[in-house]
Amino acid sequence: MAEGGALLRRYTGLNPYRGFESLSLRQILLRAAAQWTRAAAALLAFVALPAVADTSSQFWPELDGYFSLSERTRLFLMATASHAEQVQGQSGGVSRQDMQVGVHLDVTLAPTFRPDLAKGDWQRNRYLWMRIGYRYGRSLGDLEASDPYREHRGIFELTGRTPPLAGGLEYVSRFRWDARDVNDVDSNRYRLRLQIEKSLSHEGRGVVPFVNAEAFYDTRYDAWIRERYQAGVEIQLNPSWRLEPALTYQSDSRATPARINALGLTLKYFH
Repeated sequence: MAEGGALLRRYTGLNPYRGFESLSLRQILLRAAAQWTRAAAALLAFVALPAVADTSSQFWPELDGYFSLSERTRLFLMATASHAEQVQGQSGGVSRQDMQVGVHLDVTLAPTFRPDLAKGDWQRNRYLWMRIGYRYGRSLGDLEASDPYREHRGIFELTGRTPPLAGGLEYVSRFRWDARDVNDVDSNRYRLRLQIEKSLSHEGRGVVPFVNAEAFYDTRYDAWIRERYQAGVEIQLNPSWRLEPALTYQSDSRATPARINALGLTLKYFH
């Protein structure tokens, strides 16, 4: 799931997304479909790999809340019921549900060389910002008593983006460091993600289709062990709520299951 949705503009009468044109919704959707056909085809090339026993289809729901603290800071709260996994060595497999909650502080660096971007939806209008946070995760369900899972995770992210380039496409790069304590064992995970998106609008409501690819390095194995590919769209429902459905393919050389096809659905609240 694409992490960290856009903050709502706090100034009425301003369009929260760049590149607005007075087009019908049908025209907007047709243009978006044409521009994203190639990107979706690339993602489907991974999703359409031959099915094997070690592949799982999952649903990843998430609830996010963004609360403005100042022109340069906001509070980000999240809660998710993560995917169920099949644990090897058990007859027929044993289902386990994990949950995670987190609190984060987002800080945008003032674009002094671009004063026209000093206000507004700063995640999409400012070109550099960072996040620090803490997340707690635990297992639920059948294995909670016999095989409990507990994780404390510190998070540091640094995100940069380009202005709209050819075709109105924007490129977003993110570096993330997870400092993890999983069942009292410390480790670090480093994540590199590249995202391509395009901001559209219809009657003042933002529609942002995106695709991204992310690689994970885990110090427990001293190797790049995970790849994740995602395609989705963020849809502005009203000034306070946005919905983000996404399709994800994930491959992990050290996890069970090794491959995941997931439907993610994130509901975002902005205040």
